[in-house]
Amino acid sequence: MPVVTFYHQHRSHEVDSGANLREAMLRFGITPYKGAAMLTNCRGNNFCGTCVVEVVDGAGASARGQEEEATLIGSLAVAKVMEKNMRLSCQTSVVGDMTVKTHPPRVVDWPKTRERVGLLGIVSFFTVVLLGMTVYMVLDMVKLF
Repeated sequence: MPVVTFYHQHRSHEVDSGANLREAMLRFGITPYKGAAMLTNCRGNNFCGTCVVEVVDGAGASARGQEEEATLIGSLAVAKVMEKNMRLSCQTSVVGDMTVKTHPPRVVDWPKTRERVGLLGIVSFFTVVLLGMTVYMVLDMVKLF
């Protein structure tokens, strides 16, 4: 059975091979969440990105998939730097011995974030204009009948 060592908690636990890391952590009383994320997380469905852990020794972790990478790079407006050893605990299977650090610091990628916010502003502007034109056309058509 693989052994998962939790660096900050100074604990090691045996888990079944192929076990989900998030579920194992919660079973051992170790939370991958901090702050408000304890209440607002997605419950292991890979769309919130709040269960990020750092796998120090990655030999015992499953490969990272495209969906996990997409979640790790940040939200719609805020881009995050994705380190190669950062993983979502909800998407990581334990396949061998590994060491995990909980609550790793996440760095905001400011140039990409500024670009995303700019694009969101442009999209929002055109959405409001299109919505206004649609409302105007509907009101104009109602008046014709």
